[in-house]
Order: sequence, then C-alpha cells, then structure tokens
Amino acid sequence: MRRAVVIVLSAFLAGLLAAVCVLAPANALADSSGGAQSTAPTTTIDTSFLDTKRQLTECVNHSVQLPDCGVVSSAPGARGGALQLATFAILTLAIAFIAWRVVRSIRARDAALGSR
Repeated sequence: MRRAVVIVLSAFLAGLLAAVCVLAPANALADSSGGAQSTAPTTTIDTSFLDTKRQLTECVNHSVQLPDCGVVSSAPGARGGALQLATFAILTLAIAFIAWRVVRSIRARDAALGSR
C-alpha cells in the first residue's frame, strides 16, 4: 500500500512540475540578470497549403478535409499514401487472424464439450 502511495505521489509531483514548466511565462524562466531583453525571434510560416483550387474560406472549419483543399501529398506516410494503405492491410490481416483463432478455439471447445 505504501509503495502505491509513493508511486501516485511521485507521478503527481512530476505532472505538477511539468505543468509549471509549460505554463510559466518565458521571462520567468530566463536568467534574471537584469540585462536588456532580446527581441522575440521572427518566425516564417509555410503557406504551401494556401495553394488550393477552392477559396480558403471554404476550406477552413471542416473536420474532414474537402476536395481541392490543400496540396497533393508526396510523402508515403501522408494521407492516402502507400504506408497508410500498407498499415490498413496489416491491421485487416491481424484482425482476420484473431477472428480465425477465436472461431477455431470456440469450435474446439464445443467439440470437446460435445464428446462428454
């Protein structure tokens, strides 16, 4: 019991520490030497997704991507790529194998119970 309490307490403290590190303002964690603050770094935004055949206002706020919104994927791991199809095939085969094993076990059990 004591071991479980220690594990739960340490997990809680680790989560609390992670939350403090994530939610703390950036200047609170920076060195407090009193020096001049540096300017915020500039960021660049990749706007390749804006090259669509539809108006951008038609493409936003949809849980499922509409046709002609976005660019054609070139990576094999992207939506509709070869890796996604291979993953679907492997999962389908795995589920079929599990179903086959369950049916086989039920038939073996029924045969064993029927012979009694």
